[in-house]
Amino acid sequence: MIETDREHTFMKKSNKQKWIHLLVAAGILLAVIFSFSRSSILSEAYMRTAYPVIATLFSFISGIFPFSLYDVFIVAALIWFTGMILRVTLRKITLSAFFYSLLRFTLIVVAWFYLSWGIAYFRDDFYTRNEVEEVPFDKENLHNVTLRFIENANRFYVISDEMDKEKVRDVIEQSYHQHHQELRLPDPNGKRKVKAMIFEPIYSKMGVSGYFGPFFNEIHVNNYSLPFTYPFTLAHEMAHQYGIAPESEASLYAFIVCAGSSDPIVRYSGYASVLGYLLRDARRFLPDVYDSLLQSIRPEIIADLQQNSAHWMAARNETLSDTQDKMYDVYLKTNQVSSGRENYSEVVGLLLSGYDLLEDSVE
Repeated sequence: MIETDREHTFMKKSNKQKWIHLLVAAGILLAVIFSFSRSSILSEAYMRTAYPVIATLFSFISGIFPFSLYDVFIVAALIWFTGMILRVTLRKITLSAFFYSLLRFTLIVVAWFYLSWGIAYFRDDFYTRNEVEEVPFDKENLHNVTLRFIENANRFYVISDEMDKEKVRDVIEQSYHQHHQELRLPDPNGKRKVKAMIFEPIYSKMGVSGYFGPFFNEIHVNNYSLPFTYPFTLAHEMAHQYGIAPESEASLYAFIVCAGSSDPIVRYSGYASVLGYLLRDARRFLPDVYDSLLQSIRPEIIADLQQNSAHWMAARNETLSDTQDKMYDVYLKTNQVSSGRENYSEVVGLLLSGYDLLEDSVE
């Protein structure tokens, strides 16, 4: 009896120590994340020094596998969580043990996310990193850039019904290498092997054309995408792999490397994919000249944009799409992207200031 009481007391002390250690670890992790979130200098230094090593290591490991480790990890995590719920329900473990395991797993995932890539959200913005003066977002600047943009889009139009995706990957890789100094990107910064989505039909219903898996430094592109959009989507996800977190900045970088490429299909993909954002802002802020701008675009380009919209709407599931949008909006806002999903559309503001980075390439 005495021995049993001693064992019980020992177990209580042991459990208490485990919780103390876990809470201390949680406090340290939160302090580290808070420090990075409040210091762009610290975050920038981390992404320029430590992250390239991490990206190289993780992308090498993930490149060994032909399937997406990120997708497998998400499935495994869901199975584990479901199993833990069942064990609690069947009283195989105590509620305290469940919460301890859940908190420990959450700490591991959060630490893994931020230290492997997520600190990118706390970096300097595009203007500071690239020493580019921010051009005011006004009607005159929007009109001028839109005119130049449409002129080049018309000039670079090309039929792109079929393409060699591996060749496209190589071309974009080379373009990133060519532009990495002006874009202030470390190069080569790991390997950018494209992974297929394991749950592609579900992602298609959500309207997801691509995503970056931070845990294993993996790039995914939805093969449901139309050929003319594929290069831009791939370049966008590559930008994330290079350590560019905001969606608007990733789209700007994707446009620059696509439009600055000598490959006609890749170049046209950059213009066609960003043109829709410009037209949406032109319709809102330039209503008096919107119709004339629209009429100045080659009908083939308009047809491509209309086909792409209809293509994704045909696959869209409203419930899944709206749920994904809301979840991603929360995710972005949690990581200091205050505009949430609207950040995608903010590429136009960046384009007004960053378009001249392409002057030698496309003018």
